Amino acid sequence: MINTTTGPLSEPIARAAQSALPRRAVLGGLVAAAAGGLAACGGGTGNPGGGGGKGGVLNVWGGVPPESGPDDLIKAFNEEHPDIKVTYTRYVNDDQGNLKLDTSLQGGVPIDVFFSYSPANVKKRSNLALDITERVAGDPDLATFTADADPIGNYPLDGKLFCVPAALAPHNVYVNASMVEAAGITLPENWSVDEYVEVARKLTVPGKTFGSLNAPTLARATIGSNSNYTEAGKSNFADPLFAKELELALSLQKEGTTMPQSQILAEKLKTFPHTPFIAGRVAMVIQAGHLVRYISDTKEYPHDFKTICMPTPAPEKGKPFWNTGQIGDLMSISAKSKNPDNAWLFLQFWVKNAAKYMIKGGRLPSLVGDAKPADMITQLLGPDRDKLYDSATFQKFLFESDLKVAVDTKFSGATQITQIMEKLTDEVLLGDRTVDSWVTEAVKQADAAITTAP
Repeated sequence: MINTTTGPLSEPIARAAQSALPRRAVLGGLVAAAAGGLAACGGGTGNPGGGGGKGGVLNVWGGVPPESGPDDLIKAFNEEHPDIKVTYTRYVNDDQGNLKLDTSLQGGVPIDVFFSYSPANVKKRSNLALDITERVAGDPDLATFTADADPIGNYPLDGKLFCVPAALAPHNVYVNASMVEAAGITLPENWSVDEYVEVARKLTVPGKTFGSLNAPTLARATIGSNSNYTEAGKSNFADPLFAKELELALSLQKEGTTMPQSQILAEKLKTFPHTPFIAGRVAMVIQAGHLVRYISDTKEYPHDFKTICMPTPAPEKGKPFWNTGQIGDLMSISAKSKNPDNAWLFLQFWVKNAAKYMIKGGRLPSLVGDAKPADMITQLLGPDRDKLYDSATFQKFLFESDLKVAVDTKFSGATQITQIMEKLTDEVLLGDRTVDSWVTEAVKQADAAITTAP
């Protein structure tokens, strides 16, 4: 079914010298994937640069369901710090949920620690967050996240830090093993976009199954960090790779290899891509590791096939490329916190102990420490892993793969640019706009967003 060998799991995901985060520190989120004990980097008991705090209440806001790791992590923190009570409030990481968090931060709602899930939101909330540059620099375990780290592994704004990433979420390809077997396909260990497309075509059953939910990316995977911007800081959408990517998506949609954009939008599959995959309506999907949460939930999402984990395809065979995932779970301390030292103590504990508690929700930690890969696989895939997953491929491509996850450093107009790209791309895939028109409008509108950005 797949040509792969599984060796010792001592090497974490980001091994390459050019990787956004150094090997010593990272695993990669699922993968979000995914996309993660496992005592990590001193267990989070130290507090360099912060002070130990003297008890009290901490209010933490995050987007991860409490039962998917936060409850267990907070319980462990309380066992070490029984004088500090932590209350966790979950907000949904969508437009409405982010607006609720922003409004609460600006108003009188008591919040001490909060999570952002995009660098654009970190920048937007920087005036509402505590400058933790010196605190991060004062903790040797967080060296990879300092403002001057090389390679960069955080999001400094004018040399200052307002967050620490608690997860790394590379993208992987999830494949229906039963469909691969039925098609008589052998998946290559390292595939190109062309090879991915050919596999998707072979897995397509007209009127029943799409080979892939959508097309693989070319621009971001080739260019890497700051792919939306030129060196001069203008929009980069005139780069031919963006048009080539759209043309590929259009051709695959037209031939029926990928799902029509009209259907994706109607079923809200940008938010819920797991539903057609688990239902067997698509054979492959490129996602971060949160997909594992749904695959493992057989009561809500019953299915009878195993899932294979594969690396994302290279735009060009044999050439280095960037994984399209990102660092995530960006933890900040509210500038209005009345307990900044306790908040810092909790932030440290979370980042350093995420490997113990957060993987089961499909979130791999940004710090590995002495985490045992076998334990992490067990936690990630759960007790039914032999029934639901091709575990060897997860070990091979999730914990051992050479991948580079780019960390962006340019954010001018980033939120607006994301919205512009999404809207224009939808129009192209719906047949309402040409690719050439997409390029013209993307450049025009993105440049305007950059020019007017605060």
